[in-house]
Amino acid sequence: MAEFSELIKSFDKIRAYMRDFYLYGFKSREEYTYKSARTYDNERRRIQSWLSEYLHWDYSTHGKRVFLSLDSARVPQNPLYAAWKSKSFTRNDIRLHFFLQELLADGAAYTADELSEKISKRYGVDIDPQTVRGKLREYLAQEVLCAERQGRSLRYRLREDGVSSCKGAAALFEAVKFFQGVAPFGFVGSTILDWRHLENDRFWFKHYFMIHTLDDGILYRLLGLIREGRCACIESCSPRHGKTTVMLATPLRILSGTQSGRQYLCVYEHRLHRFHNMRIDYIQQVLPGEHDPNAGRLRERLAANLPACWGVSFGGKNRKEQLYMKLRVDPRREGYVLERLRREGRGGELLALEGDQWLYSINSFDTNEMLPWVKTFTGRILSVEGSNQAIVAKFYRDVDRMYQMYFGEEGA
Repeated sequence: MAEFSELIKSFDKIRAYMRDFYLYGFKSREEYTYKSARTYDNERRRIQSWLSEYLHWDYSTHGKRVFLSLDSARVPQNPLYAAWKSKSFTRNDIRLHFFLQELLADGAAYTADELSEKISKRYGVDIDPQTVRGKLREYLAQEVLCAERQGRSLRYRLREDGVSSCKGAAALFEAVKFFQGVAPFGFVGSTILDWRHLENDRFWFKHYFMIHTLDDGILYRLLGLIREGRCACIESCSPRHGKTTVMLATPLRILSGTQSGRQYLCVYEHRLHRFHNMRIDYIQQVLPGEHDPNAGRLRERLAANLPACWGVSFGGKNRKEQLYMKLRVDPRREGYVLERLRREGRGGELLALEGDQWLYSINSFDTNEMLPWVKTFTGRILSVEGSNQAIVAKFYRDVDRMYQMYFGEEGA
């Protein structure tokens, strides 16, 4: 039987559990169906070891329900970063870390074979040179070390720390405190603060979408594919329906919602020959494919199409729909309403009609996404018309239901 450990080898395993605890929560032990109940217990204990002060529970008819609860505006640093800082390591990993740091502290450069021999002589530990070479390559990729080639040999040395000695280092760390809270891959900034034994004592954020750090591993792979212009096989699963879909697509752009904070991947789906937006938190796996020679042209087409997107939908039949909303607004007393229509109208046209009547019109891929915004003008709307009659009928049906709710027979 495997023993419990708060360290993890694969981040994907803990990702789903942390999202459920933080976003959805209030699930009983039996409602977690990813794996066995024993796995759930291990993951819950692991999360509790990282986030004990934020873990709560209550009891219902379905049993004990565990969930995470915290006020994001009151935490100086994203507590979910703890998952990224809990990668497991082998016995040789931890020994080599300290051996190499001490041996390279003199500033000299050594080959992997020379370091392996020094480890054996100084510490009396025999570690295979290939293992040492692998750790050196890992630290080289992480820019802990730098390397120089002499003949056929590669010699390694510690990289000089230019951060603490550079002019304006204090201001630089202030920028890192801000970065760790607002930017993708903020875990990097958090790690830098840990490295310098610093804490964020400057910045707190009212709207802090901290859950996105769980998707940074997927986001990193997607950004690499976008930069290289490659196709990918993308597997996603919606928690609502439990349905897994796999598509071959070319990733083109990352979109982020300013209201909900949700992150989307915009792709060109090859089977349907159309653009498509998918939620990054639903993506389970990304398998890189071949280079797409049309990636540049697809980006140009996407840039031309995005202004016609109200939200993230490109419509059902890849054609634009028209929507016309007639309102009554007094420009002298309610000029702020007209300003809001211009500011939030996303490219729509606002025309003055007779008297205090105004017409807002727009061409969009999916007018259904507009309805929540349109309804915020209830009380001023005179009529709504459009090319998608189902959406127009839905609007009037919702207004009628609201009227019955407030002014029906019971309320009369």
